[in-house]
Amino acid sequence: MNEYKCVSCQQPLIGKHCHNCGEKVVEESDFSIKTIFLQFVDGLTNIDSKFIKSFLLLLFKPGQLTLNYVKGNRNPYMRPFQLFIVVNILFFLLLADADIFRIPAEYYISNEINTQKVEASNLLLDDVKQKYDALSLTNSKLFIFILIPFFSLVFWLVNLKKRHYFGVHTIFAIHYLSFFMLFCVTLVITPKELWTPRAIQFVIFGANFVYLAFAIKNFYNENWKISILKTFICLVLCFMFIFLYREQISNYTLYTLLKN
Repeated sequence: MNEYKCVSCQQPLIGKHCHNCGEKVVEESDFSIKTIFLQFVDGLTNIDSKFIKSFLLLLFKPGQLTLNYVKGNRNPYMRPFQLFIVVNILFFLLLADADIFRIPAEYYISNEINTQKVEASNLLLDDVKQKYDALSLTNSKLFIFILIPFFSLVFWLVNLKKRHYFGVHTIFAIHYLSFFMLFCVTLVITPKELWTPRAIQFVIFGANFVYLAFAIKNFYNENWKISILKTFICLVLCFMFIFLYREQISNYTLYTLLKN
C-alpha cells in the first residue's frame, strides 16, 4: 500500500526514514510549534557551527579542508561553494571599495585611449567615471566565480602527474580563492596608517605564497622543495589571471556604459 512507500522515490519504507533517499515519514508532531522552533534553532546553530569550523580550518590549516572534503569528511563543514559565497559576501561588504578585482576610474579612464572613447561618445567624462566606479564594483563581485575554472586549470596542470580528477583541483581552487578573499578581509581590522599600496601588495603576495606552499604540501603530499617550486608557478599564474580578470572587468564595464 502507498503508506508503506516513500512519497519521494516510491521505495518500500523501513522505519521513519527512507533507506534510498533519506526522506522522513510525515508525522503530526512535525507541524507542532515546538518542532518548527527547534528546527529553526538547529538550522541557525548548524550553519554557525559549520561556518566557524570551516573558517578556522581554511585559515589555519592550509589544504586540510580540501583534504577532508575529498576523503569524505564533509558533514562538519560548509560545502565549498557555500563557503565561497559567504566569503564573497563578507569580502564585498567589508571591502566595498576594494580595487583588487577591478581597475578604478582614476587609472583606467584616465588612460588616453579610454578617454578618447568617452569623448567620442559625447558623454560627460566625470559622469562616466562615477558610473564606471559603481558598476565595475558590482561586476567584479558578480563575475568573481569566473576565476575558479582558471585557478583549477593552473592546479591541474602543475599537478598533472597526480592524476586527480579535474573536480578535485576545482575544490582546491575554491578553497584557495576563498582564503585569498578572507585574508584581504582580515586586513580591515589592522590600522590603515600602516599600509601603503605597495605594502598591501607585498603582504598579500607574501601571505598567499606561505599559505599556498603549506596547502600544496598538505593536500598534494609533496616535499618542501617541490611544494615551494609549485607554489611559485601557481601563484604567478593565478595572479596573472587576477590581473587579466581586472582588465576584462574594466573593459566590459566601460563598454556597457558607452553602449547604453
